[in-house]
Amino acid sequence: MKRRHEGDINLLRIIHRLPQNILKMHDTENVCEFVLHDLCCQECFNLQKAAYFVDNPAFNCLKGVAGYECSQAYNGDIWHDPEAFTEHMRASDFNQKVRNAMHYSCKNCQEPDEKVMQDIAIELGMEDFAYCTWDLKHDNHGYLIYQAKEAPVEPEDLLSSLCFLGFCPIF
Repeated sequence: MKRRHEGDINLLRIIHRLPQNILKMHDTENVCEFVLHDLCCQECFNLQKAAYFVDNPAFNCLKGVAGYECSQAYNGDIWHDPEAFTEHMRASDFNQKVRNAMHYSCKNCQEPDEKVMQDIAIELGMEDFAYCTWDLKHDNHGYLIYQAKEAPVEPEDLLSSLCFLGFCPIF
Protein backbone atom coordinates (compact mmCIF):
# COMPACT_ATOMS: atom_id res chain seq x y z
CA MET A 1 0.00 0.00 0.00
CA LYS A 2 1.39 3.38 -1.02
CA ARG A 3 1.61 5.93 1.79
CA ARG A 4 0.39 9.42 1.05
CA HIS A 5 2.65 12.40 1.48
CA GLU A 6 1.54 14.79 4.25
CA GLY A 7 1.11 17.57 1.67
CA ASP A 8 -1.29 15.40 -0.31
CA ILE A 9 -3.33 14.75 2.82
CA ASN A 10 -3.58 18.47 3.60
CA LEU A 11 -4.63 19.22 0.03
CA LEU A 12 -7.29 16.51 0.15
CA ARG A 13 -8.62 17.80 3.49
CA ILE A 14 -9.01 21.32 2.14
CA ILE A 15 -10.72 20.20 -1.05
CA HIS A 16 -12.89 17.69 0.78
CA ARG A 17 -14.22 20.41 3.12
CA LEU A 18 -14.91 23.01 0.42
CA PRO A 19 -18.47 21.92 -0.47
CA GLN A 20 -19.58 22.05 3.17
CA ASN A 21 -17.87 25.41 3.71
CA ILE A 22 -19.40 26.89 0.53
CA LEU A 23 -22.88 25.78 1.63
CA LYS A 24 -22.32 27.22 5.10
CA MET A 25 -21.40 30.60 3.58
CA HIS A 26 -23.89 30.59 0.67
CA ASP A 27 -25.21 34.08 1.40
CA THR A 28 -21.78 35.64 1.95
CA GLU A 29 -20.92 38.24 -0.64
CA ASN A 30 -17.24 37.30 -0.94
CA VAL A 31 -17.36 33.50 -0.70
CA CYS A 32 -15.14 33.33 -3.84
CA GLU A 33 -12.37 34.95 -1.81
CA PHE A 34 -12.67 32.21 0.81
CA VAL A 35 -12.49 29.43 -1.77
CA LEU A 36 -9.63 31.02 -3.70
CA HIS A 37 -7.67 31.58 -0.49
CA ASP A 38 -8.05 27.94 0.50
CA LEU A 39 -7.02 26.68 -2.94
CA CYS A 40 -3.97 28.94 -3.14
CA CYS A 41 -2.62 28.51 0.39
CA GLN A 42 0.63 26.68 1.11
CA GLU A 43 -1.20 23.57 2.32
CA CYS A 44 -3.13 23.24 -0.95
CA PHE A 45 -1.69 24.38 -4.33
CA ASN A 46 0.89 26.78 -2.85
CA LEU A 47 0.45 29.63 -5.32
CA GLN A 48 2.35 32.91 -5.13
CA LYS A 49 -0.44 34.95 -6.72
CA ALA A 50 -3.79 34.18 -8.29
CA ALA A 51 -6.50 36.30 -9.88
CA TYR A 52 -9.98 34.93 -10.56
CA PHE A 53 -12.06 36.51 -13.33
CA VAL A 54 -15.51 35.74 -14.71
CA ASP A 55 -16.18 36.35 -18.39
CA ASN A 56 -19.79 37.13 -19.24
CA PRO A 57 -20.08 37.35 -23.04
CA ALA A 58 -23.75 38.42 -22.90
CA PHE A 59 -22.74 41.62 -21.10
CA ASN A 60 -19.34 41.84 -22.88
CA CYS A 61 -17.58 41.91 -19.52
CA LEU A 62 -14.55 40.21 -17.99
CA LYS A 63 -14.74 41.07 -14.30
CA GLY A 64 -12.20 40.48 -11.54
CA VAL A 65 -13.79 38.60 -8.65
CA ALA A 66 -11.04 37.66 -6.18
CA GLY A 67 -7.29 37.90 -5.81
CA TYR A 68 -4.75 36.09 -3.66
CA GLU A 69 -1.15 37.00 -2.91
CA CYS A 70 0.77 34.81 -0.47
CA SER A 71 2.47 37.79 1.21
CA GLN A 72 -1.02 39.11 2.03
CA ALA A 73 -2.47 35.75 3.10
CA TYR A 74 -4.67 35.55 6.17
CA ASN A 75 -3.14 33.84 9.20
CA GLY A 76 -5.86 31.83 10.85
CA ASP A 77 -8.93 29.77 10.05
CA ILE A 78 -10.83 31.79 7.45
CA TRP A 79 -14.01 29.72 7.88
CA HIS A 80 -14.03 30.07 11.68
CA ASP A 81 -13.89 33.88 11.70
CA PRO A 82 -15.38 35.04 8.39
CA GLU A 83 -15.77 38.66 9.47
CA ALA A 84 -12.07 39.01 10.28
CA PHE A 85 -11.13 37.33 7.00
CA THR A 86 -13.46 39.64 5.05
CA GLU A 87 -11.90 42.70 6.66
CA HIS A 88 -8.45 41.34 5.91
CA MET A 89 -9.34 40.85 2.24
CA ARG A 90 -10.77 44.38 2.01
CA ALA A 91 -7.34 45.61 3.11
CA SER A 92 -5.46 43.41 0.62
CA ASP A 93 -4.09 45.62 -2.15
CA PHE A 94 -3.81 42.75 -4.61
CA ASN A 95 -7.35 41.52 -3.96
CA GLN A 96 -8.73 45.01 -4.41
CA LYS A 97 -6.75 45.49 -7.62
CA VAL A 98 -8.27 42.27 -9.00
CA ARG A 99 -11.79 43.10 -7.81
CA ASN A 100 -11.62 46.51 -9.48
CA ALA A 101 -10.39 45.11 -12.80
CA MET A 102 -12.88 45.22 -15.64
CA HIS A 103 -12.23 44.35 -19.28
CA TYR A 104 -14.18 43.45 -22.38
CA SER A 105 -15.21 39.82 -22.69
CA CYS A 106 -12.51 37.50 -24.02
CA LYS A 107 -15.18 35.64 -25.95
CA ASN A 108 -16.26 38.78 -27.82
CA CYS A 109 -12.90 40.39 -28.57
CA GLN A 110 -10.66 39.79 -31.55
CA GLU A 111 -7.55 39.03 -29.49
CA PRO A 112 -6.70 35.49 -28.37
CA ASP A 113 -7.12 34.58 -24.69
CA GLU A 114 -3.33 34.39 -24.30
CA LYS A 115 -2.92 38.06 -25.22
CA VAL A 116 -5.74 39.22 -22.94
CA MET A 117 -4.37 37.17 -20.03
CA GLN A 118 -0.86 38.51 -20.66
CA ASP A 119 -2.14 42.10 -20.57
CA ILE A 120 -4.02 41.47 -17.33
CA ALA A 121 -1.03 39.68 -15.76
CA ILE A 122 1.19 42.68 -16.57
CA GLU A 123 -1.46 45.03 -15.15
CA LEU A 124 -1.46 42.98 -11.92
CA GLY A 125 2.35 42.77 -11.71
CA MET A 126 2.49 39.03 -12.30
CA GLU A 127 5.58 37.48 -13.89
CA ASP A 128 6.02 33.94 -15.22
CA PHE A 129 2.29 33.42 -15.06
CA ALA A 130 0.07 30.64 -16.29
CA TYR A 131 -3.67 30.66 -16.73
CA CYS A 132 -6.53 28.26 -17.08
CA THR A 133 -10.13 28.62 -18.11
CA TRP A 134 -13.27 26.60 -17.53
CA ASP A 135 -16.98 26.84 -18.25
CA LEU A 136 -19.35 28.22 -15.64
CA LYS A 137 -23.13 28.22 -15.51
CA HIS A 138 -25.21 30.66 -17.60
CA ASP A 139 -22.67 30.54 -20.48
CA ASN A 140 -20.06 32.34 -18.40
CA HIS A 141 -16.39 31.35 -18.24
CA GLY A 142 -13.91 31.35 -15.38
CA TYR A 143 -10.28 32.43 -15.79
CA LEU A 144 -7.51 32.05 -13.27
CA ILE A 145 -4.19 33.79 -13.86
CA TYR A 146 -1.60 32.49 -11.41
CA GLN A 147 2.04 32.24 -10.41
CA ALA A 148 3.23 29.04 -8.78
CA LYS A 149 5.36 29.56 -5.71
CA GLU A 150 7.86 26.73 -6.15
CA ALA A 151 7.10 23.54 -8.04
CA PRO A 152 4.80 23.88 -11.03
CA VAL A 153 1.17 23.09 -10.39
CA GLU A 154 -0.48 20.24 -12.28
CA PRO A 155 -3.00 22.17 -14.42
CA GLU A 156 -5.53 19.31 -14.44
CA ASP A 157 -5.56 19.09 -10.64
CA LEU A 158 -5.88 22.84 -10.26
CA LEU A 159 -8.61 23.10 -12.89
CA SER A 160 -10.70 20.38 -11.23
CA SER A 161 -10.52 22.24 -7.93
CA LEU A 162 -11.26 25.62 -9.48
CA CYS A 163 -14.67 24.32 -10.50
CA PHE A 164 -15.70 24.88 -6.86
CA LEU A 165 -15.66 28.60 -7.64
CA GLY A 166 -18.56 27.97 -10.00
CA PHE A 167 -20.74 27.09 -7.01
CA CYS A 168 -20.08 30.43 -5.35
CA PRO A 169 -22.47 33.34 -5.82
CA ILE A 170 -21.12 36.52 -7.36
CA PHE A 171 -22.72 39.74 -6.18
